[in-house]
Amino acid sequence: MPSLEFLIIAVAAYLLGAFPTALVVGKFRNIDITKHGSGNIGGTNAMRVMGAGPGLAVMAIDILKAALPTYVAAHVIPLETWQVMTVALATVIGHNWSVYIGFRGGKGIACTIGACAVLFPAVLLTGFAVFALTIAITKYVSLGSILMMTALPILLWLWNYGLEYILFALLILVIGTYRHRSNIKRLVTGTESKIWGKKNRGG
Repeated sequence: MPSLEFLIIAVAAYLLGAFPTALVVGKFRNIDITKHGSGNIGGTNAMRVMGAGPGLAVMAIDILKAALPTYVAAHVIPLETWQVMTVALATVIGHNWSVYIGFRGGKGIACTIGACAVLFPAVLLTGFAVFALTIAITKYVSLGSILMMTALPILLWLWNYGLEYILFALLILVIGTYRHRSNIKRLVTGTESKIWGKKNRGG
């Protein structure tokens, strides 16, 4: 039976992950981020709409809100491996389906980076290289994100990580692909906007 401390930190991780950073930062600038750009509350849209400074701040906070509970679960308490993975996943789910804003949210990339930075930093660096290289070549942030998430479970398997880690990465891939479904359609049709360009509504 799951321990009380696990249940508490898992719920806390979801609630922290659900904090709508871009929406709050936007309100300080009198901007409703959900009504500008793609309408997404993630860091990429925040940067497009509000500029580099606020956008980077949003990304940093979104990374930290996943890294903190994951670190506590992994190194402070610590919990069992599958429980740590659940806590990490809860932050991403919270970000993507926030209880504070009617279960809407972002796409979970910054939160994924934050959680993975704690769980498997070396693997994440390799995955991030895939992300950066894809963007450098294609200028598509969405494609870079999808390929990074695709690379993570493969890299974890190649580096002989346990089943819990691989399953976590596969779940992240499934969730991330689902959240990027509109981007995937536009990539296929050639209508996806490139980095820092104006984005179609819903992206």
